[in-house]
Amino acid sequence: MVPLRLFVNRLSLRPLGTTDPSGRWVRWVHVSELADPSPFLRGGELLLLAGTGFRPGESREYVRRLTEAGVVALGFGVTPVFDAVPPELVAACDELGMALLEVPPQVPFASIVELHHGELVRAETRDLKHLSDGQAVLIRAAAGAGPLKAVVERLAELLDGWVLVVDRNRGRTWSVGPVRRDAEVARALDRACESRAPTSAALSTAGEHIEIQRLLGPAPAGYAMAVARRRPFTVADRGVVGVAASALSLLFTAPSATGSPEALGAAVVSGLLRLPTLAHVLADPLDLPEDVPWRVVRGVLGEPPGSRETIIQRLSALLGTPFVDQDGDAFTAIVPAAGDDEAGGGSVDDLRRLLDEAGFLAGISRPHPAADLDPAWGEAGSALDGARIQGRAVVAGAELHGVMALLDPGQASRHADRLLAALDSAPSKDSGLLLGTLRSWLAHHGNWDRTAVDLGVHRNTVRHRIRQITRLLGLDLTDPDVRMELWFALRWRSRAR
Repeated sequence: MVPLRLFVNRLSLRPLGTTDPSGRWVRWVHVSELADPSPFLRGGELLLLAGTGFRPGESREYVRRLTEAGVVALGFGVTPVFDAVPPELVAACDELGMALLEVPPQVPFASIVELHHGELVRAETRDLKHLSDGQAVLIRAAAGAGPLKAVVERLAELLDGWVLVVDRNRGRTWSVGPVRRDAEVARALDRACESRAPTSAALSTAGEHIEIQRLLGPAPAGYAMAVARRRPFTVADRGVVGVAASALSLLFTAPSATGSPEALGAAVVSGLLRLPTLAHVLADPLDLPEDVPWRVVRGVLGEPPGSRETIIQRLSALLGTPFVDQDGDAFTAIVPAAGDDEAGGGSVDDLRRLLDEAGFLAGISRPHPAADLDPAWGEAGSALDGARIQGRAVVAGAELHGVMALLDPGQASRHADRLLAALDSAPSKDSGLLLGTLRSWLAHHGNWDRTAVDLGVHRNTVRHRIRQITRLLGLDLTDPDVRMELWFALRWRSRAR
């Protein structure tokens, strides 16, 4: 936006009345001779008119409509219609607080529009240079020694304000400048730290403008940044803040901050050998006690979204652990489960929700000691089979209800495996499709159209798959007893493992 005072100084426009044009900013310059131009205004305009058709007796109603539309100032061109600005208009502007400028005959309206446009272009150029220079400064800081502290310091310098960055998971803070630590800022930081979705907030007082953003880190939540300055934030300023937020998030999730590929390799090897040292290898990077239990998460990505490094970084931030590996469209992770809510990773329900919202099919094991993760690997694999059937993340050992709670788990599992063996033995890609199709078809009581919509395929594709399933199983799917048995097997497999 352009300060209204600039038009006064550059083009010798004369302020009239008692309303001071200082401190007013013009978003746009608009010319209109309509008796009521408010339907065509968005607010923040300097409205120019030459008085064609203007009725001085209606000045108050005219100015009232402009004020309600958000017009910041009125420019009245004298001659040839009026030799002077009507006094009724001056009085109405004084009464309603509208800034009024007299545009002399030698100043065409086009020159006012051109001045505004030129200032916007110059401001945009300055902003782009500020953003470009700031980005370069922050990247150099992130690549140097002590990068977290350096990025915070450079950001404070670029914005001429104060910066506070918090890591609630490890009790760390970085700050530069006279940080405001009152209850309002604390509440906003708490909300940003607790959020697991992109979160930002803007606070303002008489002397400061504050921007607060959630940051990403190795845990799903617990990271935030507050930035403050005396002047309002421009688009370029917010761009610089965004670059700093990205740099800090990458530094938090980088292997150097939370672990290393070597640590993950050691964890895998130690897990296979069941060495007690695995407890230290897993717990140390996250500052957790060595007796913390762990869950194994095994999942599929669908179409891998980017490079292996990008995928691992995303999963690490999502799951709150540096212990992530990816191979093709499959991934494995080891996540802390201290009370399911004390390790910065939230409850297992939160973990399941995060995976579902991110679009990852996954199986989650029960909690296990670090030195005995072999069972967790198998549990996560079985739960992943269930996830493929249900179309959502599944937790091994989820609480059972109804008839399923009365069954012997071993016998029920063997029965389900025998019943579905023919589908399990199909090629891996076909097996998942057929099991998922069977579950959806049974859930929709054999309705072809609803099953097709659920699976996102044509109804003839559903018919073809059901015929293939019937042939492989050798069962009559029109028999309600058969359908009941298959539904039980699919539900048991997805919920009990």
